[in-house]
Formats: sequence, C-alpha cells, structure tokens
Amino acid sequence: MAQAQVVAAQAALRTAERLYDVGGASATRREFNLDRHWRNARTLVSHNPIAHKARVVGDYLLNGEPPPLTGFF
Repeated sequence: MAQAQVVAAQAALRTAERLYDVGGASATRREFNLDRHWRNARTLVSHNPIAHKARVVGDYLLNGEPPPLTGFF
C-alpha cells in the first residue's frame, strides 16, 4: 500500500504540473481554475508523509525490515 501511495503522489504532482506545461500561460487564467488540481495534489502529498513512506518501503525492500504496524502508516 505504501508503495502505491508513493507512486500515486508523485504521478499526481507531475500530472498537475503538466497542465501548466501543456496549457502555457493561458492555463493560469482564473476562469479555467486549473490550479485547483495542483493544490489538491500538494495537499494530498503534504498530508501523507511520502518521504517517510519511501524510506520505509526502501528499508523493507533492501533490508527486509517490516513497516510499522501503526494505523497511521
């Protein structure tokens, strides 16, 4: 589950950033409200400790250390 969250968070941020790359300057126009996608992705990522999850996943894959058993992980 943690692996999927790490990948999904990174993909969501990249996708939201691509909206600006593809749309150019007009993508920032208030009437389109495209910035909400980037804000939603950032909020999701900041509420889930992705860097911590990535470290725990790596520790499991490299060292066999199981992830924490807490409900918050």
